[in-house]
Amino acid sequence: MVAYTAQEIRDRLSISTFVFWGHRPIDKGVFDELARHGIQRIELLESPEQFDMADASSMKLVGEACRNSGIQVVAFHCFKTDFNDIDDEVSRKGRSERCRRQIDNMLEMEGTLWGCHAKETNSFVRKSYEELARHVEGTDAALTVENTTTGPNIEDRIEFLDAMDHPQVGMILDIGHVRNEERINPMTLKGGPTKVLEICGHRLRHIHLHGFIDGADHHPPLVEGDEIQWAELFNMLRKVEYRGAINFEPRRRDGALEYTARAPEGIAERLEAA
Repeated sequence: MVAYTAQEIRDRLSISTFVFWGHRPIDKGVFDELARHGIQRIELLESPEQFDMADASSMKLVGEACRNSGIQVVAFHCFKTDFNDIDDEVSRKGRSERCRRQIDNMLEMEGTLWGCHAKETNSFVRKSYEELARHVEGTDAALTVENTTTGPNIEDRIEFLDAMDHPQVGMILDIGHVRNEERINPMTLKGGPTKVLEICGHRLRHIHLHGFIDGADHHPPLVEGDEIQWAELFNMLRKVEYRGAINFEPRRRDGALEYTARAPEGIAERLEAA
């Protein structure tokens, strides 16, 4: 199996606007800064205090700012749009309609991946995802559901996705949210990424990558003390034929953009040394 090169990783490099959340407004200034760091793709984080992903006019402004800076939106991460406060069909239909508007706006911006946490995959979630899957048929969109630290684990998510068995519905793997029975993140243990990626298999459509230090996630990648088994992880991404963005999701930290921009070379070096 041929390892990823730095250029292959860079060609798919993306960063979540989570890195600016609660810190800087999402505007042309941050997009210009990303471009200066050589980062040309983003996952847009749902940020209702600044913009509405379900509103076409709001997203038009964000899209124009991206294009003017040479930034491509590859994904919408609608982490606030879950279904856990829904307990009746009228509310569910309203939430599902909001999701459809988000997806349509994403496609208008030429993004192709929509995802949310969803938390417990109850009947309201299942029915809504079935409706959304029908909505995106005939488009390039993929719908995803993310694993969470305290909620459904990866096995639960895969069981949900296998039951749906729709080619445009899959999983976001957040490498900081994974826990084994001992509440240890297996992505920090030798052999752990192999087991996790084997479970995800062909259901994997998107990834949230970040450093993990002393039990805490969302650090910049490859900082001192980072425990993620990066070489094994990327070898397994190759093995399961992962085709999505190489998407990083660090929170605000000093040097977060710099570390993310250098990650392709750093990971390639670890792959070569492995």
